[in-house]
Amino acid sequence: MVWIIFTIGSFIVVFCLAALIRPKIIRSVLTFSSVGNRLYRIGFMRTIIGIMLLILAPRARLWWYVTIFGLICTASGLSVFFFALKRTKKILSRIRRQSDFILRVCALIGLIIWLILFYALLELVPTLAPR
Repeated sequence: MVWIIFTIGSFIVVFCLAALIRPKIIRSVLTFSSVGNRLYRIGFMRTIIGIMLLILAPRARLWWYVTIFGLICTASGLSVFFFALKRTKKILSRIRRQSDFILRVCALIGLIIWLILFYALLELVPTLAPR
């Protein structure tokens, strides 16, 4: 389970680094996500990631951080199913219209969150734990 989180997190870190260089990437991902019912798949994945983080939280180095991030991730994943799809797409279009500076700040925040999460979960990987 830890390796699933590390793999998904690695993709997110690479995405955030690329978005820091070119904020247009965020806009294209938001456009791609808004098509059809893809938001439901994204919401399902966020919920699963949040539940995995909540399961791993008691054994993590920064258990409170992993718990809070797991709760936020689960709530944001479930919120897609409670809000109307039309409203969620409207929120995404509002984010898409933000300036490059704001999108870079969002990418930087996402990068920092995931790097701290990696640090918190590093202890759970037996081959990477300090002896």
